[in-house]
Amino acid sequence: MAKPAFTILRIAVGLLVLTVLIVKVGHAKPLERLASARPLFIFLAVAVVIADGLVRVWNWTQLIRAMRLAPIVPYGRVLSVSWAGAFLGQVVPSTTGTDALRAMLAARVIGGPVSAHAAAIVMMNALSLIVGCVTGVGCALWFASAHDGRGVRLPALATFVAAIAAALACYWLLSRQRGLLLRLLRWMRGPWRRLRRPLRRFTHKLLVFERYHVNLLPIVGVAFLTLLTRAAMYALVALAVGVVLPFPAWVALVPAYLLSGIIPYSVAGYGGDQAAIVYMLTGFGAGAAGSLVFALIVPIMTMIYNMLGGLPIVAGRIDTRFRLPASN
Repeated sequence: MAKPAFTILRIAVGLLVLTVLIVKVGHAKPLERLASARPLFIFLAVAVVIADGLVRVWNWTQLIRAMRLAPIVPYGRVLSVSWAGAFLGQVVPSTTGTDALRAMLAARVIGGPVSAHAAAIVMMNALSLIVGCVTGVGCALWFASAHDGRGVRLPALATFVAAIAAALACYWLLSRQRGLLLRLLRWMRGPWRRLRRPLRRFTHKLLVFERYHVNLLPIVGVAFLTLLTRAAMYALVALAVGVVLPFPAWVALVPAYLLSGIIPYSVAGYGGDQAAIVYMLTGFGAGAAGSLVFALIVPIMTMIYNMLGGLPIVAGRIDTRFRLPASN
Protein backbone atom coordinates (compact mmCIF):
# COMPACT_ATOMS: atom_id res chain seq x y z
CA MET A 1 0.00 0.00 0.00
CA ALA A 2 1.35 3.45 -0.94
CA LYS A 3 2.49 5.66 1.95
CA PRO A 4 -0.18 8.41 1.47
CA ALA A 5 -2.95 5.82 1.29
CA PHE A 6 -1.67 4.08 4.42
CA THR A 7 -1.51 7.40 6.30
CA ILE A 8 -5.05 8.25 5.28
CA LEU A 9 -6.21 4.81 6.38
CA ARG A 10 -4.53 5.23 9.80
CA ILE A 11 -6.16 8.62 10.31
CA ALA A 12 -9.54 7.23 9.28
CA VAL A 13 -9.23 4.25 11.63
CA GLY A 14 -8.11 6.48 14.50
CA LEU A 15 -11.00 8.89 14.04
CA LEU A 16 -13.45 6.01 13.76
CA VAL A 17 -12.24 4.38 16.97
CA LEU A 18 -12.36 7.67 18.89
CA THR A 19 -15.84 8.44 17.58
CA VAL A 20 -17.14 5.02 18.60
CA LEU A 21 -15.63 5.34 22.08
CA ILE A 22 -17.02 8.82 22.66
CA VAL A 23 -20.47 7.82 21.42
CA LYS A 24 -20.46 4.63 23.50
CA VAL A 25 -19.69 6.42 26.77
CA GLY A 26 -21.30 9.72 25.85
CA HIS A 27 -24.05 9.30 28.44
CA ALA A 28 -21.40 9.66 31.17
CA LYS A 29 -20.25 13.02 29.72
CA PRO A 30 -16.52 12.27 29.39
CA LEU A 31 -15.73 15.63 27.81
CA GLU A 32 -17.11 17.44 30.87
CA ARG A 33 -14.84 15.33 33.05
CA LEU A 34 -11.95 16.27 30.78
CA ALA A 35 -12.71 19.97 31.22
CA SER A 36 -12.84 19.58 35.01
CA ALA A 37 -9.52 17.73 35.33
CA ARG A 38 -7.48 18.96 38.31
CA PRO A 39 -4.43 20.84 36.98
CA LEU A 40 -2.19 20.18 40.02
CA PHE A 41 -2.05 16.46 39.28
CA ILE A 42 -1.47 17.21 35.58
CA PHE A 43 1.53 19.41 36.44
CA LEU A 44 2.91 16.69 38.71
CA ALA A 45 2.43 14.15 35.92
CA VAL A 46 4.41 16.38 33.54
CA ALA A 47 7.26 16.54 36.08
CA VAL A 48 7.22 12.75 36.42
CA VAL A 49 7.20 12.12 32.66
CA ILE A 50 10.24 14.39 32.30
CA ALA A 51 12.00 12.45 35.07
CA ASP A 52 11.00 9.23 33.33
CA GLY A 53 12.59 10.39 30.08
CA LEU A 54 15.79 11.45 31.84
CA VAL A 55 16.13 8.04 33.48
CA ARG A 56 15.30 6.19 30.28
CA VAL A 57 18.12 7.96 28.41
CA TRP A 58 20.59 6.64 31.00
CA ASN A 59 19.98 3.11 29.71
CA TRP A 60 20.74 4.22 26.16
CA THR A 61 23.93 5.84 27.44
CA GLN A 62 24.95 2.61 29.17
CA LEU A 63 24.46 0.59 25.99
CA ILE A 64 26.34 3.10 23.80
CA ARG A 65 29.26 3.04 26.21
CA ALA A 66 29.20 -0.75 26.34
CA MET A 67 29.38 -0.94 22.54
CA ARG A 68 32.36 1.47 22.57
CA LEU A 69 30.92 3.58 19.79
CA ALA A 70 32.95 6.60 20.85
CA PRO A 71 35.87 7.27 23.22
CA ILE A 72 33.78 9.60 25.41
CA VAL A 73 29.98 9.47 25.65
CA PRO A 74 28.66 12.17 28.02
CA TYR A 75 25.13 11.61 29.31
CA GLY A 76 24.19 15.19 28.40
CA ARG A 77 25.07 14.62 24.76
CA VAL A 78 22.96 11.46 24.57
CA LEU A 79 20.10 13.33 26.24
CA SER A 80 20.33 16.10 23.65
CA VAL A 81 20.21 13.55 20.83
CA SER A 82 17.25 11.76 22.41
CA TRP A 83 15.33 15.00 22.87
CA ALA A 84 16.10 16.24 19.36
CA GLY A 85 14.98 12.94 17.80
CA ALA A 86 11.76 13.01 19.80
CA PHE A 87 11.10 16.61 18.78
CA LEU A 88 11.72 15.98 15.09
CA GLY A 89 9.59 12.84 15.16
CA GLN A 90 6.79 14.90 16.70
CA VAL A 91 6.78 17.95 14.44
CA VAL A 92 8.40 16.95 11.14
CA PRO A 93 6.30 14.84 8.75
CA SER A 94 8.59 11.99 7.74
CA THR A 95 8.63 8.36 6.73
CA THR A 96 11.36 7.87 9.34
CA GLY A 97 10.34 6.86 12.85
CA THR A 98 11.44 8.69 15.97
CA ASP A 99 13.92 6.00 17.01
CA ALA A 100 15.41 5.96 13.50
CA LEU A 101 15.90 9.73 13.73
CA ARG A 102 17.59 9.27 17.10
CA ALA A 103 19.96 6.66 15.64
CA MET A 104 20.90 8.93 12.72
CA LEU A 105 21.45 11.94 14.97
CA ALA A 106 23.51 9.85 17.39
CA ALA A 107 25.79 8.66 14.59
CA ARG A 108 26.46 12.28 13.66
CA VAL A 109 26.78 13.79 17.13
CA ILE A 110 28.36 10.92 19.10
CA GLY A 111 30.08 8.89 16.40
CA GLY A 112 29.83 5.31 15.21
CA PRO A 113 27.61 3.74 12.54
CA VAL A 114 23.88 4.32 12.42
CA SER A 115 23.23 0.57 12.53
CA ALA A 116 25.04 0.26 15.87
CA HIS A 117 23.04 3.08 17.43
CA ALA A 118 19.85 1.53 16.06
CA ALA A 119 20.83 -1.76 17.72
CA ALA A 120 21.33 0.02 21.06
CA ILE A 121 17.87 1.61 20.82
CA VAL A 122 16.22 -1.67 19.83
CA MET A 123 17.88 -3.49 22.74
CA MET A 124 16.87 -0.71 25.16
CA ASN A 125 13.24 -0.89 24.00
CA ALA A 126 13.20 -4.69 24.02
CA LEU A 127 14.48 -4.84 27.60
CA SER A 128 11.92 -2.27 28.72
CA LEU A 129 9.18 -4.30 27.06
CA ILE A 130 10.30 -7.62 28.61
CA VAL A 131 10.64 -6.10 32.09
CA GLY A 132 7.24 -4.43 31.67
CA CYS A 133 5.50 -7.60 30.47
CA VAL A 134 6.97 -9.78 33.21
CA THR A 135 6.01 -7.25 35.88
CA GLY A 136 2.63 -6.69 34.23
CA VAL A 137 1.81 -10.39 34.42
CA GLY A 138 2.67 -10.41 38.11
CA CYS A 139 0.66 -7.26 38.85
CA ALA A 140 -2.39 -8.48 36.94
CA LEU A 141 -2.36 -11.80 38.77
CA TRP A 142 -1.96 -10.04 42.11
CA PHE A 143 -4.87 -7.74 41.30
CA ALA A 144 -7.02 -10.73 40.38
CA SER A 145 -6.18 -12.60 43.58
CA ALA A 146 -6.87 -9.52 45.70
CA HIS A 147 -10.17 -8.68 43.97
CA ASP A 148 -11.88 -12.04 43.50
CA GLY A 149 -10.68 -12.63 39.98
CA ARG A 150 -11.34 -9.13 38.62
CA GLY A 151 -8.71 -7.29 36.66
CA VAL A 152 -7.25 -9.99 34.44
CA ARG A 153 -8.10 -9.38 30.83
CA LEU A 154 -7.09 -12.77 29.51
CA PRO A 155 -6.28 -11.54 25.97
CA ALA A 156 -3.99 -8.87 27.44
CA LEU A 157 -2.36 -11.40 29.75
CA ALA A 158 -1.82 -13.77 26.83
CA THR A 159 -0.30 -10.90 24.82
CA PHE A 160 2.17 -10.19 27.64
CA VAL A 161 3.26 -13.82 27.72
CA ALA A 162 3.48 -13.98 23.91
CA ALA A 163 5.62 -10.82 23.81
CA ILE A 164 8.02 -12.27 26.38
CA ALA A 165 8.27 -15.55 24.47
CA ALA A 166 8.76 -13.78 21.13
CA ALA A 167 11.51 -11.52 22.46
CA LEU A 168 13.40 -14.42 24.05
CA ALA A 169 12.98 -16.55 20.92
CA CYS A 170 14.33 -13.77 18.70
CA TYR A 171 17.35 -13.29 20.93
CA TRP A 172 17.99 -17.05 20.99
CA LEU A 173 17.85 -17.20 17.19
CA LEU A 174 20.18 -14.23 16.95
CA SER A 175 22.74 -15.62 19.41
CA ARG A 176 22.59 -19.30 18.45
CA GLN A 177 21.63 -19.19 14.78
CA ARG A 178 23.42 -16.05 13.62
CA GLY A 179 25.17 -18.01 10.87
CA LEU A 180 21.80 -18.80 9.32
CA LEU A 181 20.81 -15.15 9.44
CA LEU A 182 24.06 -14.13 7.77
CA ARG A 183 23.49 -16.69 5.00
CA LEU A 184 20.03 -15.20 4.44
CA LEU A 185 21.60 -11.76 4.10
CA ARG A 186 23.88 -13.05 1.32
CA TRP A 187 20.79 -13.75 -0.77
CA MET A 188 19.91 -10.06 -0.86
CA ARG A 189 20.29 -8.78 -4.42
CA GLY A 190 19.69 -5.62 -6.39
CA PRO A 191 19.03 -2.41 -4.41
CA TRP A 192 18.78 -4.48 -1.19
CA ARG A 193 22.44 -5.51 -1.50
CA ARG A 194 23.67 -2.25 0.03
CA LEU A 195 21.83 -3.13 3.26
CA ARG A 196 23.88 -6.27 3.89
CA ARG A 197 26.74 -4.59 5.72
CA PRO A 198 24.63 -2.40 8.06
CA LEU A 199 22.34 -5.36 8.82
CA ARG A 200 25.37 -7.53 9.71
CA ARG A 201 26.66 -4.79 11.98
CA PHE A 202 23.19 -4.34 13.45
CA THR A 203 22.82 -8.04 14.35
CA HIS A 204 26.35 -8.08 15.76
CA LYS A 205 25.69 -5.11 18.06
CA LEU A 206 22.41 -6.59 19.29
CA LEU A 207 24.47 -9.24 21.10
CA VAL A 208 25.89 -6.56 23.38
CA PHE A 209 25.65 -8.68 26.54
CA GLU A 210 27.50 -11.61 25.03
CA ARG A 211 30.13 -9.84 22.93
CA TYR A 212 30.98 -6.99 25.30
CA HIS A 213 30.41 -8.77 28.63
CA VAL A 214 28.00 -6.10 29.81
CA ASN A 215 26.43 -6.50 33.25
CA LEU A 216 22.70 -6.97 32.62
CA LEU A 217 21.57 -6.07 36.15
CA PRO A 218 22.09 -2.26 36.06
CA ILE A 219 20.29 -1.99 32.71
CA VAL A 220 17.37 -4.12 33.88
CA GLY A 221 17.27 -2.05 37.09
CA VAL A 222 16.92 1.19 35.13
CA ALA A 223 14.26 -0.40 32.92
CA PHE A 224 12.31 -1.38 36.04
CA LEU A 225 12.70 2.13 37.47
CA THR A 226 11.28 3.67 34.27
CA LEU A 227 8.40 1.20 34.50
CA LEU A 228 7.58 2.61 37.94
CA THR A 229 7.95 6.24 36.87
CA ARG A 230 5.65 5.70 33.89
CA ALA A 231 3.11 3.99 36.15
CA ALA A 232 3.37 6.93 38.59
CA MET A 233 2.63 9.34 35.74
CA TYR A 234 -0.44 7.29 34.84
CA ALA A 235 -1.61 7.31 38.46
CA LEU A 236 -1.29 11.11 38.67
CA VAL A 237 -3.21 11.68 35.43
CA ALA A 238 -5.87 9.29 36.73
CA LEU A 239 -6.18 11.25 39.99
CA ALA A 240 -6.66 14.41 37.93
CA VAL A 241 -9.79 12.92 36.35
CA GLY A 242 -11.06 11.03 39.38
CA VAL A 243 -9.96 7.49 38.48
CA VAL A 244 -8.53 5.68 41.49
CA LEU A 245 -6.97 2.22 41.19
CA PRO A 246 -4.26 0.35 43.12
CA PHE A 247 -0.75 1.14 41.88
CA PRO A 248 -0.15 -2.38 40.42
CA ALA A 249 -2.98 -1.70 37.95
CA TRP A 250 -1.02 1.26 36.54
CA VAL A 251 2.13 -0.84 36.40
CA ALA A 252 0.26 -3.46 34.35
CA LEU A 253 -1.02 -0.73 32.02
CA VAL A 254 2.53 0.30 31.02
CA PRO A 255 3.39 -2.80 28.91
CA ALA A 256 -0.16 -2.85 27.52
CA TYR A 257 0.31 0.69 26.26
CA LEU A 258 3.76 -0.16 24.85
CA LEU A 259 2.38 -3.14 22.94
CA SER A 260 -0.55 -1.10 21.67
CA GLY A 261 1.89 1.48 20.30
CA ILE A 262 3.44 -1.17 18.05
CA ILE A 263 0.17 -1.53 16.12
CA PRO A 264 -0.21 1.26 13.51
CA TYR A 265 -3.82 2.11 14.35
CA SER A 266 -3.19 5.45 16.05
CA VAL A 267 -1.92 8.83 14.89
CA ALA A 268 0.04 10.96 17.36
CA GLY A 269 -1.14 8.63 20.11
CA TYR A 270 -4.85 8.91 19.28
CA GLY A 271 -7.03 6.15 17.91
CA GLY A 272 -6.64 2.51 18.80
CA ASP A 273 -4.51 3.33 21.85
CA GLN A 274 -7.55 4.82 23.56
CA ALA A 275 -9.51 1.63 22.93
CA ALA A 276 -6.70 -0.47 24.41
CA ILE A 277 -6.47 1.74 27.52
CA VAL A 278 -10.23 1.75 28.12
CA TYR A 279 -10.30 -2.03 27.67
CA MET A 280 -7.56 -2.51 30.29
CA LEU A 281 -8.84 -0.01 32.84
CA THR A 282 -12.46 -1.13 32.74
CA GLY A 283 -11.19 -4.64 33.43
CA PHE A 284 -9.60 -3.29 36.61
CA GLY A 285 -12.94 -1.80 37.61
CA ALA A 286 -12.57 1.81 36.41
CA GLY A 287 -15.53 3.54 34.79
CA ALA A 288 -15.60 3.83 31.00
CA ALA A 289 -15.92 7.62 30.99
CA GLY A 290 -13.02 8.18 33.38
CA SER A 291 -10.90 5.67 31.46
CA LEU A 292 -11.57 7.48 28.18
CA VAL A 293 -10.70 10.89 29.65
CA PHE A 294 -7.48 9.40 31.07
CA ALA A 295 -6.67 7.92 27.65
CA LEU A 296 -7.18 11.31 25.98
CA ILE A 297 -4.76 13.08 28.34
CA VAL A 298 -1.90 10.56 28.43
CA PRO A 299 -0.60 11.23 24.87
CA ILE A 300 -0.32 14.91 25.74
CA MET A 301 2.22 14.01 28.44
CA THR A 302 4.44 12.41 25.81
CA MET A 303 3.99 15.37 23.47
CA ILE A 304 5.11 17.79 26.19
CA TYR A 305 8.27 15.77 26.82
CA ASN A 306 8.98 15.50 23.08
CA MET A 307 8.67 19.25 22.64
CA LEU A 308 11.63 19.67 25.00
CA GLY A 309 13.70 18.38 22.10
CA GLY A 310 13.43 21.79 20.50
CA LEU A 311 15.71 23.23 23.20
CA PRO A 312 19.03 21.64 22.08
CA ILE A 313 18.14 22.37 18.43
CA VAL A 314 17.39 26.05 19.11
CA ALA A 315 20.53 26.30 21.28
CA GLY A 316 22.61 24.99 18.37
CA ARG A 317 23.80 21.88 20.18
CA ILE A 318 22.22 19.60 17.57
CA ASP A 319 22.64 20.21 13.84
CA THR A 320 19.76 18.47 12.08
CA ARG A 321 21.14 19.08 8.56
CA PHE A 322 22.84 15.80 7.86
CA ARG A 323 23.06 13.04 5.31
CA LEU A 324 23.61 9.39 6.00
CA PRO A 325 26.87 7.84 4.83
CA ALA A 326 26.19 5.16 2.23
CA SER A 327 28.09 2.53 4.27
CA ASN A 328 25.81 2.85 7.28
